[in-house]
Amino acid sequence: MSPATRRGRFAALLALMAFALSIVLSGPAGAQEGQTFDVLRVDLRGDEGSVTIRPKEPSSSLEVSVSTANGNTTANALPLGRSALDGYTVLIVDDSKTADEVVGFSRVQEAANAFLDGLSSDTRVMLVRGGGGNPEVQALVPFTVNHSLIREAIAEMQPGGGAVLWNSIARSAEAFEQQGDGIYNVVTVMASPGTSSTIPASVAQGNLLNVNAGLTIIAPVANLQISDYIGVARSVPGGAVYRPAEGATIVDSARVASRVHEGTLVLDFDKSLIDEDSNSLTVTYGEESVRVRVSPNSLALGAALAAPDIATPSRFDILQSDTAAMVAIALGVVAALLFSFALMQIFAGNDDTLNSTLAVYSADEYSEEQRAADDAFASVRSKIVEQVVERAESAAASRGSLQSTTTMLQKAEIPLRAGEAMAVQVGIILVAMALGFLLTGSPIGALLFAIPGAIAPSSYVKFRVKRRKKKLEAQLPDTLNLLASTLKAGYSFIQGIDAVGSEAEEPLAGEFRRTVNEARLGRDIDEALDDLAERVGSVDLLWAVVAIKIQREVGGNLAELLTTVADTMVARTRLRGEVSALTAEGRMSAYVLIMLPIGVGVAMYFMNPEYISQLWSHTIGYVAIGLGVTGMVVGSLWMRKIIDIKI
Repeated sequence: MSPATRRGRFAALLALMAFALSIVLSGPAGAQEGQTFDVLRVDLRGDEGSVTIRPKEPSSSLEVSVSTANGNTTANALPLGRSALDGYTVLIVDDSKTADEVVGFSRVQEAANAFLDGLSSDTRVMLVRGGGGNPEVQALVPFTVNHSLIREAIAEMQPGGGAVLWNSIARSAEAFEQQGDGIYNVVTVMASPGTSSTIPASVAQGNLLNVNAGLTIIAPVANLQISDYIGVARSVPGGAVYRPAEGATIVDSARVASRVHEGTLVLDFDKSLIDEDSNSLTVTYGEESVRVRVSPNSLALGAALAAPDIATPSRFDILQSDTAAMVAIALGVVAALLFSFALMQIFAGNDDTLNSTLAVYSADEYSEEQRAADDAFASVRSKIVEQVVERAESAAASRGSLQSTTTMLQKAEIPLRAGEAMAVQVGIILVAMALGFLLTGSPIGALLFAIPGAIAPSSYVKFRVKRRKKKLEAQLPDTLNLLASTLKAGYSFIQGIDAVGSEAEEPLAGEFRRTVNEARLGRDIDEALDDLAERVGSVDLLWAVVAIKIQREVGGNLAELLTTVADTMVARTRLRGEVSALTAEGRMSAYVLIMLPIGVGVAMYFMNPEYISQLWSHTIGYVAIGLGVTGMVVGSLWMRKIIDIKI
């Protein structure tokens, strides 16, 4: 098998491995998609069974089905307000001073009334303050079906003090313990993060779970960080968060939340479907089914409904652990690297070594079938590559970046055309986006992963150019001394350059060989030297080229001139080192002063997120962040200017 065929098959194998890894990683993302409804309770204590569900979006469908191994039943369920089951709702209104500053307390009152408007008249509602700064929360209006009393109390509320929302939620959950059997909900109309609370989120969450109460958050979009509230709402049965879309308001979110609450459905079914051996049933609403655990002649609520041992087995269950998740992430990175390497094999996989060129003349058999297979692969790859490369080069030429990209690739010694490099970069960006979407499940996450995918290739090319330039500049003095020695030995200038190309170290030797070859092919030596200086990009070499061109015009001892230029370069290099040593302290101070605010901010976010969140919860916080960033940028540029000494 020829080298080209082996490399083609290897590239195809790598691409297949990357695809397989991406399939493995894509499984959990689909398996973890949210349900369209929650099962709140299954009651098997009476003559009939009863199941209560809550769709997560407003829906007019009433058809719910319950099935077990013994059969199934499908019927139209009753809304909670028309069923025999009572509904209890605690309405928490954020009347803090911050809420008034963020959206205006009148808008919060309007949202609370809009939520009440959608509730059925027999829903028992209790009104609780969310502000005032008093950690000892008390109900303004106890549970009542007279919603007019609730509205009157809301109208009399005045904003003031700090938000104590976690206290209000925790105390509201405790209030359900004194009520009868029913569906419990805590609804919070909030416009502040609740930083005056003395009860942590974990305690409020535990209280909600103890009484199997849901938590509904109604909040505005602008300048409000409520990640803790979102986490608790998603962890309790029937919990939800409503924030207005663009162009909508918190009042619109309240109306949606109210419709969802009134969309709670209760279905009575034949209890004989559950026998003594049954421990689960399946509830179907719309196109989705949820399997829950039950016990005959008992009531199952909240977390008791879902258990790992009755979940549908999946080959992706292992990915639920942190260690397995890290392994999955590592596999995703490997998949991205393999895919990128496969692209490189396809674009830059031509085997143009001497052994490959002479392979057809070797003693080993090289059959016509192998040659035909190699030609076919090369033809297909050539067509694909040329199409991609032509489009990439056309786009680069239209932006005026084709020539600069070509020059950078030459300086970095990367054997790719500009179009090929751009196509590879696009491939890396797409792989990074796919990996980001698989890991985060969010388009925003995919875009965030695409940023380093777009920056890394160009940064790598610049790094190679810079590293090569330093190496060339370090070789210049010795190379010029070598050229001077050849001239003293009686060589002509062209012969001296040829000798340098043979005796000097790479990569400078290769640049001199190219200059000699250009001169032998008829190019003017002065133009070849100018091109050499431009490729290397060194000011020192440019000086040497200028000196050589002047000497060729006016005459003189070129060997002595080159020696003088080499000595000057050595002295300049020594001076640069001394300057770098003297300015090291200033550079380190700049790095510390830049990183210190960032490091302190990150540490404070993990130690006390509510405290640091004030920076992005208020207008003055954004102003402070802007002033801080501006000061850091100005200060860093100032210090850089001070320690940047031109030699």
